[in-house]
Amino acid sequence: MKHDVDPKMQAFLDMIAQRKVEETDPLVVKLKKRMTVVKRNRKWRSEYMRRSLYEMDQEARERRIQEGERKIQEGERRLQEGERRIQDGERKIKEKEQEIYDEQENLKERNRKVQEEEHKLSKEKQRLQENQQNLIEKFIEGLREYGVNETAIKEKIKDTFSLSDVEIKDYFSK
Repeated sequence: MKHDVDPKMQAFLDMIAQRKVEETDPLVVKLKKRMTVVKRNRKWRSEYMRRSLYEMDQEARERRIQEGERKIQEGERRLQEGERRIQDGERKIKEKEQEIYDEQENLKERNRKVQEEEHKLSKEKQRLQENQQNLIEKFIEGLREYGVNETAIKEKIKDTFSLSDVEIKDYFSK
């Protein structure tokens, strides 16, 4: 696929992908110089870090939402299957009492599995909350290292993580 691209475009793409690039192309040279200036600018670095943390948080939220939706759909599918089996058992109740008993045992097993899943989800939620707490603590630490005052840090935390004043106060009392 590399051979289908103009060499100048390939050099640009290689630079973006952080691969080794020959510095013969004027555009690559100019971009590298500009990147050096940007990396040295404290304000831009701080903004990049803030945006990166925000984007990582958003991606994690989106993954959790998608996983939750998938699990809900799977649960609904299982529930619908269970309901279908129960309805079949109710129609045959007079002549197939044993089938109803077997189906009830099957439902008990499913409920047990649902409880196990709920337990796993609870642990995952706790883990995610711990991760967010660690992220916030590192966020505070990073902003302090950049000399951001405590009031500004609190505002950023409030906006970024949607925390209450009491929750924010807890982070600063540690």
